[in-house]
Order: sequence, then structure tokens, then C-alpha cells
Amino acid sequence: MKRLHVCGKLCTIPAFRKNNANNFSTPKLTIPMKNPLPLTALLLASTLLALGQDELKAELEETLFELTEQLEERKFTLQELEAEFEGAEAEEDEFHLKMLEAEVDGIANSIERSTESLGRLRGIIDSKDLDAEQRESAFAWALERHHRMVGLLELESESHRLEVELELHQQDDDEDAADRLENRLDRLNARIEKTKAIHSQWEEVAVARKAQQHDKAERLGQSLWIRERDLEVSVQLEHRKLEIEETRRNVDQLRREADMLGEILSVSREMHLRAQDRAAEWTKLKARMKEAQGEQKEELMEQYHLSEEKFHLHNEISSLRRELVFVSSEGDEGEAEELEAIIGDLELEIREIDQQLEK
Repeated sequence: MKRLHVCGKLCTIPAFRKNNANNFSTPKLTIPMKNPLPLTALLLASTLLALGQDELKAELEETLFELTEQLEERKFTLQELEAEFEGAEAEEDEFHLKMLEAEVDGIANSIERSTESLGRLRGIIDSKDLDAEQRESAFAWALERHHRMVGLLELESESHRLEVELELHQQDDDEDAADRLENRLDRLNARIEKTKAIHSQWEEVAVARKAQQHDKAERLGQSLWIRERDLEVSVQLEHRKLEIEETRRNVDQLRREADMLGEILSVSREMHLRAQDRAAEWTKLKARMKEAQGEQKEELMEQYHLSEEKFHLHNEISSLRRELVFVSSEGDEGEAEELEAIIGDLELEIREIDQQLEK
């Protein structure tokens, strides 16, 4: 009988015995085994570890898939904007073209940077040099960096669009719009600089973690988290303040427009009353012409032509007065003076007609 010790385990082995020159018997010898639980536990732990790795990779793959879908949506948006840009080139609307071009540039840059970032996330998932804990930690850190990058790119893209819009308003000498845009741009650029400073310090946290300086990394991370919340709250407050200011401007604009419309409505009512008077006058004139004879009838027809000319002159003046309302609201004093001069000339013609009618 022979005992064989393999990897610390006793097991049953066959014992070979020669009976004669041509006959070998192979009786099996049953040998007591030690407790097999340690081997079972090891196999179970190995299985669970493999399952844990697979489950983790599945979760990371799902996260990466969602980010990839978001990237594909931005690519589709870019295609739509590029098609709109090509169609707008024929319209020769410089403002619209410049704003579209700025938006296209921002999205294209975001797509390029995001593609690179997602490539790094893919590399972490596929890496064979990381265990489960290392893979999860590396992916989580790279994911946070990705979100910070995307947020900063959005701010920088908005800054570029504001710069383009500001330049266009300055070219048009629109001082009010330019001043508002310049203030918005200054505030946005200040926010971008603060955001970049915070992002830079998050990289210091990564360095501390890599150096196993966990206490330092935790303290700095908590401090940065508070700074991010402070910045977020201040941005929200500033946004609401700007929203109130914009709403007030809109209210003032609506009031001015309401006043303008009131003046236009008044002119339109005058024109309506004049048309009613004209219709009543024509009814009376028709009755008189039925009874008139010879020269009297000719005189009535002459009066009609003069009154008709006067009616059209009044309508022309009313149309100019409506145009004058819009011109005055825009502050174009030169054009307003020209319109008032034309109205004066037309009123003079009306007085001359009145003198002829009185004869």
C-alpha cells in the first residue's frame, strides 16, 4: 500500500502488484482523506471573484454605452446644424450664419474631446492589468474627469458664442445689446476660470490617491466638493437675478409696444370713421345727382372728385402717422423728421382742397 501527498491532500491511488510474469492485478486501496472544505471554499471564492469581475464589467459597459449614446446624439445634432448652415448660406444672413458657425465649432470640439475620453474609459474596461477594485476605482475617477470635461466644454462653447454675438452687435452699433452681452461674457469667463482652478486641484487629489496619501486626498476632495457647491449656488443666484432683469426689460418693451399699438389703434379708428363718413357722403351725393340736371350735376361730380382726393390724402397721412410711431420708438430722429415734413405737405394740400370746396 502506498500513500501519495498531492498539494497537501491525501487521496485514493491505485497500488500495482505483480502476481506473475504475465499478470498484474490493480486492487484499489481506500485511504482516508482530510477535510475537503478548504478546497471547496477556494473554488467557491474563485468562482465568486470571476462572477464579481463579470458583473462589474457589465455595469461599466452599461455606463459606457449610455455615454456613447449621448455622444451619438451630439453627432446627429452636429449633422443637423451643418445642414442648416449650408441652407442658410444662400440667405446671406450674416448674423444667423456666424451664430450657426460658432455652435457647429463648439459641438464638433465637444465630440472630438468626448471621443478621446470615452476611448480612455474603454481602455480601463478592457485592461488585463487591473483587478476588480483597481478597475472600478480607475473607471470611477476617469468618469468624473469626463463629466467635468464635458461641463467645461459647454461653458467654453457658450463663451465663444457670446463673443461672436457681441462682435456682431458691435458691428451693428447696437450698444444696449452689446453692453448686456459684454456683462454676461465677463461673468461667464470668470466662472470658467474658477471651474478650471477647481479641476486642476481635482488632479492633485488623483496624485495624492496614487501616492496612497488617502487622508490628504479626502481632505482636499471634500474642500473641492464644497467649492463646487458654492460656485453652483452662486451661479444659480446670478442666473435668477439676470432672469429678473431680462423679464423687466421685456415688460418695459411690452409696455412700449402696447403704447405704440394704442397709437396705431387710434389712427386705425380714425380711418374707419372717415370711411364711414365717406360712405354716408356718397349715399347723399347719389341722391342729389339723381335730381340734378346739367351744370348742377357737373358741379356735384367735381365736388365728389375733390372730396375723394381729400379722403385719400387723409388716409395717406394716417399711414404715415402709423409709420412714424415705429420710427419714433426706434429713436431714428432723422427719418421721423422726414415723415413729419411729408405729413405737413399733405396737410397743406388738404387745406387747398377745402378752399376749393368752399367756393
